[in-house]
Amino acid sequence: MKAVLCTGGEGPSAALFAARCGAGDLTIAADSGLDLAVRLGLMPDLIVGDFDSVSDPGLPSRYPSAEVISFPRDKDETDTEIAIRIARERGATEVVLVGGGGGRLDHLLGIVEQFERDSRPDLWISAGCVVRAVDSEIRETGAIGDIISFIPLGCEPCTMRSTGLRWPLDRIEWRRGDIGVSNEFAESEVCVTMRTGLLLMIRPSGEM
Repeated sequence: MKAVLCTGGEGPSAALFAARCGAGDLTIAADSGLDLAVRLGLMPDLIVGDFDSVSDPGLPSRYPSAEVISFPRDKDETDTEIAIRIARERGATEVVLVGGGGGRLDHLLGIVEQFERDSRPDLWISAGCVVRAVDSEIRETGAIGDIISFIPLGCEPCTMRSTGLRWPLDRIEWRRGDIGVSNEFAESEVCVTMRTGLLLMIRPSGEM
């Protein structure tokens, strides 16, 4: 089951969202992510949060078929964390996070930290980039010269195989703190297969 989770912050264009994600089996809006869901034409099944940043506090009531779960402002989880947790609890095998671009740096880093967890999102689409967790194999298509970056996550060394990159990753062992910024497509398809560890793949959304 694929869950599409709209969160606050800058989101993708409708065209990028349709190209990289499209509709899910479960649509969740986290607080001001409801504004993004409205812009993308999505009908939320579930609306969660403390609703301190949604543009109109009455907006959730306009979706009578949606389940609304309110949380206090003083809590140990962000609205995004809550939405991801609930998606997994309800059986989502794929979680796509939409939004979260721009805004406060702590919120941005908080989303990045979600990828360190076992319940991490599979894909994150914001206004500025597309991010994927790589724990097995990914294939990405693009034009020759397109930018693609990789950052190791977790404590385990990252070793991998790659095809289609200008600078191959095959003989590299990355540890946390290393970076692989601004690699490029040397072919129309890039494939990265992990031997050990976990990578974060980042692509500027303007190149897709």
